[in-house]
Amino acid sequence: MAVYQKCIPHAYHASIFEIPYQNLKQQGIKSLFFDLDNTIIAYDDQELKKKHIDLLNKLKKDFQIVVISNTNYKRVTKALTNLDVPYIWYAKKPLKFGFKKAMKMVDSTKEETIVIGDQLMTDIYGGTRFGIKSILIRSVKRKSDHKITQFNRKVEKIIIKKIKRKLPDLYEERLKAYVDDH
Repeated sequence: MAVYQKCIPHAYHASIFEIPYQNLKQQGIKSLFFDLDNTIIAYDDQELKKKHIDLLNKLKKDFQIVVISNTNYKRVTKALTNLDVPYIWYAKKPLKFGFKKAMKMVDSTKEETIVIGDQLMTDIYGGTRFGIKSILIRSVKRKSDHKITQFNRKVEKIIIKKIKRKLPDLYEERLKAYVDDH
């Protein structure tokens, strides 16, 4: 499978608040792996807001939650201060390292797990390489992206163009709204 094919999410939603979690539960999903930066909160926000804490606490009733972030320990621990969920910092996405660690923290299989993130090059590609489904969401605040993420976004544009050219139906179904939202 070509790299561009591994960057196609299983679904796209405008935010973590728009995802139909009950549908995921009905499909047998037991674990949710969330990216932190620009998926849950903006990169320049320090802590989760009440609405994020409330959503994740509600989801903990039906799912096992793990936050998988490429950022440093200090940032992740500060952001998640008011939330009791396991996390992986410096996950090295899209490598399998962080996903392997996260799988050891949950009682589910790859087929029962989904990764939710805002980047094709780390969250979606990494999840696909590891063998789990993925949901792409609109970045919370793209202007706050870290420098490496800004570079990844440029590569992402090239990959999206290739997907649009080679797999137009999947582009329309899973990526067009993402492109239009940015």
